[in-house]
Order: sequence, then C-alpha cells, then structure tokens
Amino acid sequence: MTLLGPNGAGKSTILKMLSGEIEPQEGAVAIFGAPQGPEARRRIGLVLQEPSTDDLMTLQETLELHGRLFGLPRRELGRRCDEILDDLGIGERGEDRCETLSGGLRRRLDIARALLHCPDLLLLDEPTLALDPDSSTAIWRTLHERAADGVAIVVCSNDTVEAEANADRVVIISEGRILAEDSPRNLTAGLKRDALELDWSSPTDDELSNLSAWPGVGDVHRFHDSLHLTVDHSAEIVPQLFQQYGSRITGIRIRESSLRDAWFQIVGRPLNGESVVPASQP
Repeated sequence: MTLLGPNGAGKSTILKMLSGEIEPQEGAVAIFGAPQGPEARRRIGLVLQEPSTDDLMTLQETLELHGRLFGLPRRELGRRCDEILDDLGIGERGEDRCETLSGGLRRRLDIARALLHCPDLLLLDEPTLALDPDSSTAIWRTLHERAADGVAIVVCSNDTVEAEANADRVVIISEGRILAEDSPRNLTAGLKRDALELDWSSPTDDELSNLSAWPGVGDVHRFHDSLHLTVDHSAEIVPQLFQQYGSRITGIRIRESSLRDAWFQIVGRPLNGESVVPASQP
C-alpha cells in the first residue's frame, strides 16, 4: 500500500502513529488486531526518510546490533545478516564502514536492518527518494519479494509513477484527510485515454465550459495559465484545439493518462500542492 500525497499532507504522521512513535489525538491504533505496544512493535520494521546509520560501524555490525536488540539467536543472526545483505546487492560490503556508503547503499542498509527480524509489517517513508536507478530497482525487487511472502508493506510517497507501478493499493491524502483509497487500476479507470497539458494565457470560464462540453473530453482543470484535461483521442482533439483556440495556446504536452491525472480529478490540484480551479467553477 502507498500513502500518496505532497509534503505536509500527513503521510509521515500516519507512519509514526503506526510505528508507535506518536499517539493519535483521537481513536486508537491496532497492529494486526492488537493494541500498539512492545509486542506490536516487535512485528514492525521501520525505515525513516533520513538515514540513521553510525558511520564508524560496519554494515555487519549495524545489523548484528539491531538483531540483538530484537533478541535474534546468535547462531541465526550471522546467517540472517548475510542473507539480507545479499538480497539487497550489498553482500560484498559487509565489512565496510557505513561512512563509505553512497546514499543509495545507505538506504539499502536501512531496509536490510528493518527486514532483519522478519517483521510482519514494514513501514517506509519515501524509501527511494533521490536514489540512483540501480538502488531503486534493488529496493523494489526486495519489497515485492517480501510482499509475496505475506509481509504487509506501507510506503509513503509523492511519486505517482512509482506508486502506479508498485502499489497494490493507493491511499490519496491531502491536508491530513484521506480522499480516496483503491487500486491504481480502479483509481485511473474513469480517465480518458490521453492527458493534455496546455499553456493557455488567462483561460476564461466560458472557454473552459465550452471545452468541457466537447465530445471526447473529460474533466478540465485550470492551473494558473495552463489547462489540464483528459481526452479519448488526442489526435482528434488537438487539431480542434488549435483551430478554435490556436492564438491562445502557447504550448502543449501530450501523454497517456495515469495516476497523476486521477490525482488532479480527486484532489482538484496538482500533487505539488498548487491550486487548480475546476472548469465547472468560477
């Protein structure tokens, strides 16, 4: 599951409540039906947004310390450390100090540590943020393998592409409120096939209303001096746009509709938090 929303939406707060770091102001948190507490926390693996490794410790020492804190037997601990480092593609770095690791490798180590005690629930706050493609691929491969083994995984993200590609369910969060929850397929099911983003100088309400009434055009949203809409066939709509409004359009971007466009329709603004005015409103 991916909690999808911009910075400040409340994603990390939800993660902290699930992990037991903070208590909810109202209601209660249950982990697999049990109240939050020491026993529940033993079933959780947590990866925060900022790396939390000690530069002077080796990767092996980092994992061994974590394993001892969770009470793993010594004879099992060494095997588990080797396995998890190999799974994440850093098995050959076990004796290296953490200070030698790149940002991507540090993130892999954070995830290795969270997985070491075989948690039933894994919580990750933007695990692939600003990482290189190799590190991102290694991380997602490991997460998919753990999910296939039955581990429940909750990821915070503001990346619609990543969420659509990897999540089985997406929870859309804005300003501390859950606005939608479903599979990526279902969230995008109502979209037209293509998405258009138009640079349009000061679009008027009449222009937006007229455009919304065109056959084959779905929801139209205004965002400053641009328009966002989904259409059945861009090859048919784009020539009509330039024929009727060519002098008003200074740029156009065409792509296949995606979860990014579903966000526009559900939230009413782009994921970066700037406001969008729906075509049906003044």
